[in-house]
Amino acid sequence: MLRKFAIAAVTVATVATAAVTVMPSAAEAKNRNRAGAVAAGAIIGLAAGAIIASQAQPRYYAPVRCYNKPIQRWDPYYRQYVVVGYRQVCH
Repeated sequence: MLRKFAIAAVTVATVATAAVTVMPSAAEAKNRNRAGAVAAGAIIGLAAGAIIASQAQPRYYAPVRCYNKPIQRWDPYYRQYVVVGYRQVCH
């Protein structure tokens, strides 16, 4: 689920970036020096990519170990404990 979210977020970010770079604004026509804006965009993009990539890593889950534990009851006829069933115990 998280992987699908990360892929969708990257896709939306890519489309949004492409849409912003295609449309020139009136401010760009007056000022051609955009080095600061490009650097800020690159830094924000790298930060967003690092956050998304760190969340997309697979998580480790320890294997579940289960065994059947016998349920014993005292039987006065046999004068000993007898197994009357089993209960599954998982760690």
